[in-house]
Amino acid sequence: MAKPSESITLYGDKAELFREIQEEMAEEKGWEPGNSETVAEMMADWYQENRR
Repeated sequence: MAKPSESITLYGDKAELFREIQEEMAEEKGWEPGNSETVAEMMADWYQENRR
């Protein structure tokens, strides 16, 4: 069975912010994460901060 997937498109300020975050991650890691990796890390960070 196929796994579910989601697709998003960001515009304007949200797209710029995403690219800034991605660039900062790349500087930290020493390699540029792809869009999926960037989103996965942001989700993990949010989950850790909001976990009860």
